[in-house]
Amino acid sequence: MATVVPDPQMVISELEAADRLLVQQLFKPIANEYRISVPTPGSTDEGRPLLYVKQAKLKIKEDIRFRVSPDVDEHLFMIKSKSVFEFRGRHEVLDANDAVIGLLEKDFRRSLIRSHWRVKDPSGAELLEGHETRWTIAILRRIALALPEWLSLLGWLPFNFVLKRDGREVGTYRRVLGKFRDRYVLELQPEAADVDRRLVVALAVGLDALQDR
Repeated sequence: MATVVPDPQMVISELEAADRLLVQQLFKPIANEYRISVPTPGSTDEGRPLLYVKQAKLKIKEDIRFRVSPDVDEHLFMIKSKSVFEFRGRHEVLDANDAVIGLLEKDFRRSLIRSHWRVKDPSGAELLEGHETRWTIAILRRIALALPEWLSLLGWLPFNFVLKRDGREVGTYRRVLGKFRDRYVLELQPEAADVDRRLVVALAVGLDALQDR
């Protein structure tokens, strides 16, 4: 039986209408993969997948593609580093025609204490910023990297983010506890309704994939 591939425009429409999304990480030996779905209200279980995400490994430029089906090569949008071996933490988000729709940028100075990212439009204007919710947990996670391996469980402390716009909270990105595989729930408030959902979803996946979580 032939696989029915969802219509890309319908997927975009569903994505833009969603204010709550679930990101499920999959364990793959060669590349990071994720599924993005719309869970039922109040649930942290996967709903019907909207997007399938694959991070290409061994690339000199970061390459993360968002597809409507795992069985198609065409992507709906993607994350790509601005330069070879990107050290500045700047990654473009491109649509299916390779047009830039935004930029993900890591703030390295602020990230010394807790991870801090910015989402910008194609002109460079800031749309959102995101940082780890609690600096105390962020510091404990960093300490864990220098500890003996038997204490590495500290690295599994909750990896939660808050999203802000003009200093006001407009969303959260929280790990679902009690799950063997990494699972995150992204929730957005009405104040973020006009931000391209492709950029928000790219940030959500990037917080895991671009930081080797």
